[in-house]
Amino acid sequence: MRLRWWLLVVAVGVMVALASGSPLQAGEEKKAAEPAKEEKKAEPAKEEKKAEAPAEKKGAAKAEKPAGLVGTIVAVLPENNTLVVDVPLGKEYLRVGGMVTGKTRITIGGKKAALENLTWGQKVRINFRRVETGTELLSVEALDQPKS
Repeated sequence: MRLRWWLLVVAVGVMVALASGSPLQAGEEKKAAEPAKEEKKAEPAKEEKKAEAPAEKKGAAKAEKPAGLVGTIVAVLPENNTLVVDVPLGKEYLRVGGMVTGKTRITIGGKKAALENLTWGQKVRINFRRVETGTELLSVEALDQPKS
């Protein structure tokens, strides 16, 4: 019984020693890291400010610039305020589904229209941007009249 207890204590001690590493190795690593800090201090402060500015822009969750594409309407969902458009890209298609908001400008033949006036198969030019909640449509311009 005593032998089992002693083996358990030794095993736990070995595991703790391996997990934390030896104190000598930790001290050597700290000494090796110190010259790198001194080299960084020698660099001009202007470069550090330039590096910080893009990081601030990336950290903010702002909307991207608007993008415009021409495609064909695949679905109009007035109950969800959503429009889905297929945009041809060579042999493939890019399917863009976007939210229609109160700020979205919808026009048919140059005249203001509502989402319900758009129909499946209609060719449109859309301007949209990516926001935190998805894709927001800024404008939808019908390039042809709705099919009757």
